[in-house]
Amino acid sequence: MRDADVFITGMGIVSPAGRDADTSWSALLAGKRCIGPACIRDGNGRAHWCAGRVVDTPSPPNTASMDRVSLLAVAAADEAVASADLDPERLKTDDGHGVGVSIGTSKGSILALTQLVSATAGMTQFNTLGAGRQEVSPPWDALAPDAPARAIARRYQTRGATHCTVAACATGVLAVIRAADWIREGACQLALAGSTDAALAPLWFGAFERMGVLAAPHPRLGPAWACRPFDRSRQGFAIGEGAAILVLESDQSVRQRKAIALARLAGWAVGTDPTGLTRSADDGRLLARLIQRACQTTGVRPTDLTAIHAHGTATSTNDLLETRALGSVMGSRIGEVPIVSIKGAVGHLLGAAGAVELAIATKSCAQRVIPGNATLLDADPAMTDLRLPRAAEAIEPGPILKTSLGFGGHQAAVVIAPTETTGSGRP
Repeated sequence: MRDADVFITGMGIVSPAGRDADTSWSALLAGKRCIGPACIRDGNGRAHWCAGRVVDTPSPPNTASMDRVSLLAVAAADEAVASADLDPERLKTDDGHGVGVSIGTSKGSILALTQLVSATAGMTQFNTLGAGRQEVSPPWDALAPDAPARAIARRYQTRGATHCTVAACATGVLAVIRAADWIREGACQLALAGSTDAALAPLWFGAFERMGVLAAPHPRLGPAWACRPFDRSRQGFAIGEGAAILVLESDQSVRQRKAIALARLAGWAVGTDPTGLTRSADDGRLLARLIQRACQTTGVRPTDLTAIHAHGTATSTNDLLETRALGSVMGSRIGEVPIVSIKGAVGHLLGAAGAVELAIATKSCAQRVIPGNATLLDADPAMTDLRLPRAAEAIEPGPILKTSLGFGGHQAAVVIAPTETTGSGRP
């Protein structure tokens, strides 16, 4: 592997907080809470769940027949390409490597799967050839987890590797890391990376309800306060949907294009906690080692971090193990560095969570401000020594940590640094 800088030069976000990056960012800084009652009702017409829904759905050209999970990804990719001031023709280049596309989902399209189940209800057999039998044309393209990655590769006619990461709720960060590895290895000079998810369907609500991880509306404040990371009375998360795509470039590509980098992906580390499907080591030791490795790859000490964008699902176990891991790494500085989870504001975007949160962390790094924990009412007594801002606040210039965890033990940590710390990434 060749040591090389990886820069973020563009981003696109579609989230419950807004249909683009700037709108989403402004809403989070303003403390907007975007979770509402889900439009999933029982026979009596009662909504039982809370959700973060993309209300103002984007509609890019030539996407009318596209499944929602791919539509959100394409909309985010279009914004990312435009924000990086990239000529779409540049993405078609065939310079021996081409432009990479690393777009993850935590699953295929749940909406397409639901349609397939409904279409085949009561059927005893499937047949696409035999005459006289009812035939079904399943939406196979949408069901495949790599559909959004293929949609973006086709849209921009890219020639480099097209890759789909599937790693539960760590999918987005791991997809970005995969693309950053390509750039460091010299496999490509530019890549589109991120993730997408659209799973606001009864099937997925029912699955998470059986796991006991869904939050109920706050008894007094309602659905908007359902998901409360780090709160003493947290019950779980609210499912959300969205997508985020980042434009990643090598130092050489940035200089050739005279592009302006938003921030630098300084270092990262990945790992697995094999404790169980939905549980991690309670003491957070494996996550702590991962964070230390991510910092070591950058030459940054954990105590140099200026902010932490945590995974923060608002489940009782996740928030405890994550803060324990951070405490063991940060030591006495743990009470000085702001720790934030945006899941209270927009919900848990599942496969899209890591990418959206990494994009927001990039905004924090570039603009030196961090959103607040929008739904924190009363901090868990075990976390009273932490700095958990409830409103946006300015931060010192310097590296920011983003952690990401997923069912099955997937773990990732990324350190984002301002471009000023490197002296490169500027025209």
